[in-house]
Amino acid sequence: MASITLGDRDRELLSLLREGDADVSSLAEGVDGDEAAIHERLPKLADNGLVHRVNDEVWAITDSGERTIASSPEGTMDERIDTPDAIEEQIESFDLRPDREEAVRNAFGFLQYWGTATGGEIVDGVYSENPAGFETAEAWWNECVRSRLADIPTVEAPDSGKSEWAYGETPIVDRRARDGRDTPDQDLTETSARFALERADLNAAELAALRSAFDLLVREGDATADELQRRVYPDHDAGYDSPEAWWNNCVGGTFESIPGVEQTNQERDRWEYRQSIEGPPSSPHGSSDDG
Repeated sequence: MASITLGDRDRELLSLLREGDADVSSLAEGVDGDEAAIHERLPKLADNGLVHRVNDEVWAITDSGERTIASSPEGTMDERIDTPDAIEEQIESFDLRPDREEAVRNAFGFLQYWGTATGGEIVDGVYSENPAGFETAEAWWNECVRSRLADIPTVEAPDSGKSEWAYGETPIVDRRARDGRDTPDQDLTETSARFALERADLNAAELAALRSAFDLLVREGDATADELQRRVYPDHDAGYDSPEAWWNNCVGGTFESIPGVEQTNQERDRWEYRQSIEGPPSSPHGSSDDG
């Protein structure tokens, strides 16, 4: 399934469905929209786990949809917080063309929002909205974003062989949890893989395993269940006694709920990462082995 970016109309639809199940006609009236457009949009929201069909006519919001609305930034773009001055000065010093400067800024914004993120999560969350002229996510990450992100104050790049980047100050998601007022200064894709990963019903060790498996899938483009077990389980066993139990009870059962992840060969249990972007076609490859 391809991840989507929520617009104002999507949030209006979800807000209406929070008040109760509704059919397309009622939703169109509630948002003053076109029934045909809403009829086409609802299945895409369903593919991303935000709504589900009650019957042929009626739709309902899911728990994930409820959480998305509860955590959605409020207000207009003008009301978002600004990139800190020191960060902005550093980004401008890279002397990039405007779209590539924006790509670096939004990669920082993604990390600033979550506090930690793997290279694959950053690629998934930002590249589709800011391809910056790069035909592949791999080139976008390796040639434009990664080295410059590492040069930004407060950003901690991963050690060799690791994949998790860190923001050295309090992340926005934690500030929003405390006061409900701060919003990210970048337009985060709320149906990106990271949002789906955070919604998974897993403990901290299981979530770390799932994130590592997803990061590997983004890097490689596709992988079998056996490959994922062999390469991820040794460092992220999440308390499971065997790779098979780890896959069956933790990672494999959750993979299909992640936007962009699809099982392409059931017989070989092969999984693939695909990213939908508005721009050039995306390569599935998203980051290098060191994040």
